Amino acid sequence: MAQTKKIRTAIGTKSRARAEEASELAVGSRLKSVREAAGLSQRELAKRAGVTNATVSMIEQETHAPSLASLHRLLAAIPISLADFFALPVSQKNALFYDAADLAVVSRGAADLRVLGSERREKKLQMFIERYKPGAGTGEDPIVFDGETAVVVVQGTIEVEADGEIRRLTKGGGYQLFGRVPYRLRNIGKIDAIIACACTPPII
Repeated sequence: MAQTKKIRTAIGTKSRARAEEASELAVGSRLKSVREAAGLSQRELAKRAGVTNATVSMIEQETHAPSLASLHRLLAAIPISLADFFALPVSQKNALFYDAADLAVVSRGAADLRVLGSERREKKLQMFIERYKPGAGTGEDPIVFDGETAVVVVQGTIEVEADGEIRRLTKGGGYQLFGRVPYRLRNIGKIDAIIACACTPPII
């Protein structure tokens, strides 16, 4: 009981408006919030609930939907009731930290995109970590975004086509786009290309 009160205090007082807003959140975001409020690592929660560490990680990344029975075991291990869990508000933390496995998955495969800050829906800036296999890219159709985009190449070599120019960029290089500039990129190297991409306003 004391632990539940501690979690509820850490999350904040929930009004009806907050509860309605929280109902739109994914299970993974809410699970991560209550786990961190309880001071548990993914491994510790998994051990308490009798599930694998990978299961907790996939649920929090929104790549696995738990059964009601599995969710109940996880929440009982924290502990927090189902009613309190589904009434949680959006995270109000102003400092969010992530290990590589904590980033929310946007896409997997030859083009692997992960995003920070998925639990703060009112954010003004969005940051992606994108990994492209050799030959992979954003596709044949150019991307057009109403806002600003800035990219820094962390690893590998990419070819970027934007605003009538085609440029080859390597580690440490980058580009920034303002307004509706159609662009696309492709990994033209022999190793995975990794880029850090920031955009405002957020896409997701």
